[in-house]
Amino acid sequence: MEYIFIYGLFRDSANGLLNDAIFCDKAFVYGNIYMVNEFYPGFIRKNCDHKVYGDIYLIDPNIFKDLDEFEGDEYIRKKIFTSIGEEVWIYEYKYDVSNFKEITSGDWMLR
Repeated sequence: MEYIFIYGLFRDSANGLLNDAIFCDKAFVYGNIYMVNEFYPGFIRKNCDHKVYGDIYLIDPNIFKDLDEFEGDEYIRKKIFTSIGEEVWIYEYKYDVSNFKEITSGDWMLR
């Protein structure tokens, strides 16, 4: 089993793709999120003063193939530490965000 940090669409309408994931805790990571479009955000680990809020789930690592395909070439899966000290996987946006609106609350659900 592997931990994953969910900060965007999977907290909202796409959480069915997580299959039988086990919710573990709420947490934050340091970085920024931007509105890539009206449907999903992009996380960038660029600012250690800003917090991005989300949920930690325990998942079967066999679903990473499906999750990677769903995220496409816009994201790269990386390991990061959360506010509760747990090392988790996170999908980080790979491209320039300078023209995107920042979600200043750090919480996609409050957009």
